[in-house]
Amino acid sequence: MNKADEIITDHGIVAEADSRKEQTISGPSVYEVIRVVDNVALFLDDHFERLMKSFRILGLSPEMDYVGFSLKIDELIQLNQKTEGNIKFLYTVEGNIIKWSFSYIPHSYPSPRDYLHGVKTGLLRAERKNPNAKVVQQTVRERADQLIAEQSLYEVLLVDRDGLITEGSRSNVFFVKDEVFYTAQASKVLVGITRQKVMECLKELNFRVTEEAVAASRINQFDAVFLTGTSPKVLPVRTVDDYVFGPIPDCVRRLMEVYDDRVNQYIQRVQSERKI
Repeated sequence: MNKADEIITDHGIVAEADSRKEQTISGPSVYEVIRVVDNVALFLDDHFERLMKSFRILGLSPEMDYVGFSLKIDELIQLNQKTEGNIKFLYTVEGNIIKWSFSYIPHSYPSPRDYLHGVKTGLLRAERKNPNAKVVQQTVRERADQLIAEQSLYEVLLVDRDGLITEGSRSNVFFVKDEVFYTAQASKVLVGITRQKVMECLKELNFRVTEEAVAASRINQFDAVFLTGTSPKVLPVRTVDDYVFGPIPDCVRRLMEVYDDRVNQYIQRVQSERKI
């Protein structure tokens, strides 16, 4: 039996491959997904900080510090010899048993064409119970996955009870009008690490940002929409349901370039530190 087939114990495992099946989770659970590029786990310190915030919200006390977390990520990368991909950390509590694991998971990165022309999305009326904590909420995920498969979408955007678009099922979302960027308030969404970096890039570019959720009925009033997330990075949207957006504005293109530069700088810094 290889490590990928082992049952997770209360001491945790580092899984060998990306074929581990998702299991039904009954107790409190927290997870984090981190992208690996050129053998570097991107923005790992920010991911760990968000993970600790999720633990605090749920009243959990994990016995793991940043150094230990980082070492497990490095161990997984070396074990698999995979320099690119997505790593998932999953922590669950079932009764008195604590289980945790690090493993590569299947990923779907956008194609170059997607970044040039945008992707298809749809709307789903659903809300996260606890949007500020990255917890497993299987019902929303299952409904999102079903709609994505049925309509061949890249992502679905969640619409709350007030008819406001809050976020994607696996991403954050921004709307653009006259070079002003709109995104839902941090209190309404799971604040993604990519969203955080994008906000920093927008400030660097001197673009105005309004933290305000957009009504689903008003999407036709905007010039552009884009997603942010671990896998998509900054990804333009071509359609939301039947509405088709026009060419991607220059301000979004500039943002995409600045974000990619920030990623490259982070990778170079980490690789340089390893050589010291």
